[in-house]
Amino acid sequence: MNPRFKQIAKLFQKLPGVGPRQAARFVIALMDRPEEELHELGMAIKNLKKEIGFCKTCFNISDLPAMPAHAGQTGNGTCTICHDQKRDKSKILVVEKVTDLDSIEKTGLYKGLYHVLGGAINPIDGYTPEKLKITELQYRIVTALKNSPELELIIATNPSTTGDTTSLYLRELFQNKKGVVLTRLARGLASGSNLEYADEITLKHALEYRK
Repeated sequence: MNPRFKQIAKLFQKLPGVGPRQAARFVIALMDRPEEELHELGMAIKNLKKEIGFCKTCFNISDLPAMPAHAGQTGNGTCTICHDQKRDKSKILVVEKVTDLDSIEKTGLYKGLYHVLGGAINPIDGYTPEKLKITELQYRIVTALKNSPELELIIATNPSTTGDTTSLYLRELFQNKKGVVLTRLARGLASGSNLEYADEITLKHALEYRK
């Protein structure tokens, strides 16, 4: 196989979940695209970290502080959800990934705030509590309780071994925290599944019957 082709395919393999065959299909697909599209894609990737980042509050995807505020952007480094004054600030729903947040947001049922951990506790893969945004969550809870006598912390980690481990860790961490009410998404979600792939009806039931 062409050395340059193999080199580009290896770059795609650095992305999560992309194997050699899928990487090769990506390269072949790009070879069929017009030069203008390739240039647009290249420029978008080149400027990716300059134009978007993570919300400084909840770690959702957000525009960077240096960017001007456009429609749907805040211009101050916080995401549109944290910036929305109509959101219920007495609720924080904790998820593993941004894609989980997006899935729940699509249901239109939840109107509180979020906190993205950046993964789940899995020491084998190097994901210890210190590597996740748990310290930042503790700070947010302390800050929130200054403005509200009670805060519902909804643990929405995935119903998997690592998700359950993370849920247990968070429960032990906050169960005796005055003013914090701990809830967990109901088991409308199949064990071993991911929020990212759950349908909206299942997620609505999980939210409605959390306990």
